Amino acid sequence: MAENKKFIDIHSHIIFGADDGAGSLDEAIELLKLDREEGAYAVFATPHYGIENIYAPDAALVMQKFELLKERAAAEVPEVKLYLGTEWYCAWTLARRIRCREAFRMNETDYILTEFLEYKEGHEKPETIFSNLMELKSQGFRPILAHPERYAAMQDDRDRLKELTDNGILLQVNAYDLELNGSLRTKNLARWLAKERMISFIGSDMHGLPPKRPPRMKEGLNWLYENTDGEYADAVAFGNAEKLLLGE
Repeated sequence: MAENKKFIDIHSHIIFGADDGAGSLDEAIELLKLDREEGAYAVFATPHYGIENIYAPDAALVMQKFELLKERAAAEVPEVKLYLGTEWYCAWTLARRIRCREAFRMNETDYILTEFLEYKEGHEKPETIFSNLMELKSQGFRPILAHPERYAAMQDDRDRLKELTDNGILLQVNAYDLELNGSLRTKNLARWLAKERMISFIGSDMHGLPPKRPPRMKEGLNWLYENTDGEYADAVAFGNAEKLLLGE
């Protein structure tokens, strides 16, 4: 059995009924319990937001559901602290959407978790990913690119990923992709990012109980600790996220 490592999960879809994640408060609580069993001691709820990827939940409704989730979690999963964020679609106009408070920053800091289209009919070009992230950074925000290992554009252009990190863009990898993902292209890129010390954060990207995507963290975290040095692995697993919570 894989040994549990403690971690902060900065990417999850547990705001019930907000996107394609948890469908109910009960399911969200069960997901948190599973994440705790994997080793989580803090979790960011990060619902999708972006007209381009069809989810744009009302901010007030998201906050209301988040407060309900926090109240229930405090009683049933008290070991896990909850924080609010958003997985924003990284449009060229994202800075305006953030300032209009259409959705939420990561724990009200300047860190912004972002994503791009990744499906076969909607893969985005490396230059689009680079330019949109750099535009967001130029507006004073701190972009975190969610699961770069999953984008075909990044799988085909590792030099562009290096260019992103050299320019201050942070990367969040799904722990699942380090060990359990059946796609070799995805797994190999996740592992390359780890060995190149380019990952800043880890996440489950959990969406729901099976057959949807539950949290599967410990195998990937064990791979990280076995294949990189302990100081770096600690930073990825929880240290950098603790700094994020402080706005550092």
